Amino acid sequence: MTDVFDSDFARNPWPTLERLRIEGGVHRVRTPDGPPAWLVTRYRDVRAGLLDERLSTRVRYAQGDDYRGFSVPPPLDAMLSAAPADHARLRGLVTSELSPRRLAEWTDRAPRLVDSLLHEDDSGETVDLVERLAVPLPAAVLGELLGLDDHTAERLRGWANSTLLPSAAPPRARDTLATMLAIIADATARAPRSDTALGRWVGAHRACGSPTGAELTGLLFYLLFVWYEVLADLIAGSVLTLLGSPGLRQTWYALGDKRSAVDELLRHLSPQVLAGPRFATTDLVIGDTTIAAGQTVLLCLASANHDPEIFPRPAVPDLARDRADQLALGYGMHACLGNALVHTLTAAALEHVLTRWPDAALAVDEREIAWRSGFRHRGPLTLPVRL
Repeated sequence: MTDVFDSDFARNPWPTLERLRIEGGVHRVRTPDGPPAWLVTRYRDVRAGLLDERLSTRVRYAQGDDYRGFSVPPPLDAMLSAAPADHARLRGLVTSELSPRRLAEWTDRAPRLVDSLLHEDDSGETVDLVERLAVPLPAAVLGELLGLDDHTAERLRGWANSTLLPSAAPPRARDTLATMLAIIADATARAPRSDTALGRWVGAHRACGSPTGAELTGLLFYLLFVWYEVLADLIAGSVLTLLGSPGLRQTWYALGDKRSAVDELLRHLSPQVLAGPRFATTDLVIGDTTIAAGQTVLLCLASANHDPEIFPRPAVPDLARDRADQLALGYGMHACLGNALVHTLTAAALEHVLTRWPDAALAVDEREIAWRSGFRHRGPLTLPVRL
């Protein structure tokens, strides 16, 4: 069994993942909590695994002592445990709120939210952009997107501050489930307006029972918490990458459609290191390895995104790279619901920061920046920048 996830892995996972791809691609590894799992590292195997119906996200297929992941109790698990038809129906509720017209609005709204977090008089000051921008921005976006009242939006931001900002003993997300459930209950109970996404979903639940109460809770759990850390880490990591390379920054300015550059930043940074755990519903073969029914499979998105068979010179961020099938936000039925919104928001936020503060620079050597050593996620823990 291989130990992979040491204290340095989040900051620089690439040498370890390269070795694992070369040495066979599929390895039995020890997870940080102790239980073992199969880690899949080659692009073609990871992409195929994301589409393989024999690899289920439903923990009821797990057997033995393998890693079972972040155990989410009902009704928070409604998205993960939904049958395919119900899962597609719930995804449709979200995608209908992210039409091209509504996404275009966020190109204008994101700079306003950035300005509410960073101010003109911050120029010349050193600020931590994880604390001031990357962590609070998703809460501000979700507040507007869903129609959360100020009280609920502030509770969401408090949850993010407690789990994602440095502290002596930060709680794991799994230890804040009661807080998450209370925030969701607040969101649905505080009479959301009918002209908001949440208001429309609550109205549909009350009028015809679709979504059901459990489905509404699971949907909000996904939107409010599951992708929060990915967006925060992507924004912080992207600022770090662009400020750390004058050449990349100039390329960014010269590009027309910044969303294609976000694709490359997603590939390069891979803030979501692993897809959610899959459980083999039957014996199957990945590469040259036989996976037994009930065993856990961890599909490594970060390793797939740095596979040189697909991405030439993968360690080098190339914002003008031809758009390829990077897997940073998953693929297939369980791909991130907020994919389009993540691209739009990140592009607009980065463009605004780099334009408003053209002389912004890292306040410390890049090698001094600590990374949150999340098992399934990675991102700068702090980001001191002189604006």
